[in-house]
Amino acid sequence: MRILVTGAAGFIGFHLAKRLLERGDEVIGFDNLNDYYDPKLKQARLDQLQGLSGFSFVKLDLSDRSGVEELFRKSKLFAVTLFASLSQIIDSITQFVRSLYITSKMTMLPCS
Repeated sequence: MRILVTGAAGFIGFHLAKRLLERGDEVIGFDNLNDYYDPKLKQARLDQLQGLSGFSFVKLDLSDRSGVEELFRKSKLFAVTLFASLSQIIDSITQFVRSLYITSKMTMLPCS
């Protein structure tokens, strides 16, 4: 199965992607690699995943709806996991409008 894992460079997304790959799934890792915490740590996680068969990575922000729609059109996804997030509660509050915008724009994009 081809599965999109958003937030693939984060803690939860990384571990899920790794487990799916070990299970034999094809994983498209998706992350904007922001600097909410150390980008070197995120890159180190991606480096581990990129060494595994069946993994590909897309650097993209969820707010880029046309980019996300293009990814959905091309990828023929079986499933999407949503682990992309702001890493701290305070960021979710101070950037509430951005979070709301992304959520409203991404709701109900179809998998093929």
